[in-house]
Formats: sequence, C-alpha cells, structure tokens
Amino acid sequence: MASKISGVGVHTIRAWEKRYKALVPVRDASGHRTYSKTDVEKLMLLSELCLLGYTISKVAGLTIPELKDLLKDLGKTEASFEATDFNLINDTKLTIDPAQSLPILNFALKSYKLDVISQELGKLKILLSPKDFALEILVPLSHSLAEAHSSGVFTSSQEQATRSLLKFHMGYNLYHPHDKKDKININVIVSGMEGDLNDLALGSVGLLCGHYGLHYTYLGADITYEALSDTVKSLEANVVIVGPSNVHNQLGKSHFQNYIEKLSGKLNPSTELVVAGKSELDLDKIPSKRLVILKTLSAVDEYLSHKNH
Repeated sequence: MASKISGVGVHTIRAWEKRYKALVPVRDASGHRTYSKTDVEKLMLLSELCLLGYTISKVAGLTIPELKDLLKDLGKTEASFEATDFNLINDTKLTIDPAQSLPILNFALKSYKLDVISQELGKLKILLSPKDFALEILVPLSHSLAEAHSSGVFTSSQEQATRSLLKFHMGYNLYHPHDKKDKININVIVSGMEGDLNDLALGSVGLLCGHYGLHYTYLGADITYEALSDTVKSLEANVVIVGPSNVHNQLGKSHFQNYIEKLSGKLNPSTELVVAGKSELDLDKIPSKRLVILKTLSAVDEYLSHKNH
C-alpha cells in the first residue's frame, strides 16, 4: 500500500531503508513494517527529487521540511504540497492533482528523460481515473510531443520512442479489466480510420469508454473500412466510434469522405456511427441515418457520459 500510494517500488523502498536509512518504519508483533503518513510523505518527496536528478544518498537523511525546501528551489510551490496531502486513516487512496504532475512530465519530455516520464506515468495511471489520465495527462502530453517534433526539438526516432512509451502506459487502463461489475448494455467499437496513426487520441476515447463502464472493444489505429465493418457485425456492436482523426488534414477531404461513405454503407441501419475529430463531410452522400459528429474529445466525453444512463 505504501508503494502504491507513493509511486515508489517495493524493492526500492526496502533498499532505501536498508542502505540509506531513509525510513525507519515501525514493526508490529509479527515483524511487518507499518508505514505512517509521514513515512509515505517522505517517500513521495524523495521520489520526486530523485526524478529531478538528485541521488538518494544525498537526500535520504534529510527531514521533510528540508526535502520540501529543495523542491521549492526547483520551482515547486507551497500550494502544491498542500494539494497532494492525504489521510491514510480515512482514505487509503491518494488524491492527486494532474495539474501538479503535468509540469514535471513536460519538463521531462522536453529534456527527453524517458525514465522520468515512465515513472511518473506509472504512478498516475494507478491513482487517476481513466478519464483524468486521458484528458488531463495523455492529451496534453501528446500535444507537447507533436510540438517538440514539428519544431525540430525531437528527431523522428525520439518522437517514436516517446510515443511508444505513452502508449504502453495508456494500455494499463485500456486493456486492463475494469472493476465496474454492471456494464451498460451498449457495445462500442473504437477504431482509427485507415491511414490515421494517431492512436494516442484514439486510446483516450477507449479510456473514456472504460471510465463510464461501457462494454467496448479497442481496435487501434489504421483500420480499413472492410475490417471495421466485419468486426462490427461479428461482435454485434451498436455504436462505432471512428477517430479522433487527423486524416482529414493529412490525406485530404476525399479520403475521409470515401471512408465514411463506404463504412456507413456496410453498417446495419440501427448501428450508430460516431465520427470524432475535426471533419468536413458531405452528409447527403452518407447512407447512415444514425450519424453523430463530435469534433472534440470533450464532446466525445459528454456523449459517452450520457450513454451510461
């Protein structure tokens, strides 16, 4: 539990105790360690400092006020410490503010510190809801990554490596079984349009489906309309979400229009087709009578939130 709340691995906690005397937890009659709120708070501060470049040997012996002073020197505010306060007695799950983690992640991204990104995301994907992880963390990071690549800060290989890391952590909630027992009687398929490789935004839609307890199948990016329509029929899906898509800008309006026309023509008339992302469609040419166009992820979120009622 101390490991899950602090984001520090079990083996790391033991090493910090044994080698550096960072903590001296109380042991019960059976010899099991009992971590106090103060112990876990120190673990969190030590972890954050190590992520920012300090070695554990330099900071293990410092007090909590001294650790906070170091973080303040690095730009962390007093309010941010109060925002991450928690109570182990009344609530065993840490309440975390994504706005406090995003600057660290953006700093690590611009510095190409994949280890820092991975460790921070490893903590957030457990502590945040799928919705908050998608909208408050993945989407902003995806935009920052795109900017870094387009401005020349990142090479193509660096952009690909970072994107793959984000996808790995996205998969924790995307493919992990959800705890909600009574899923809504809606069968959703989430798919990317052929030619569109932006699966971070697409994965965020899958996370939102899971957040609202919907039964969904995530196919990933770059799916042909034939494969998508066959999957819809086989799984008897009643909602298909295509996108969010950048294909409209990348491959042209005609490609986008043709894909939606052909897909719509193969779907059962009762199937709802949702086109997510900015698009310009000639609606008169699309056979589907149940077409929904949602231009932003916020609109997709609102749409899915109504589906769970």
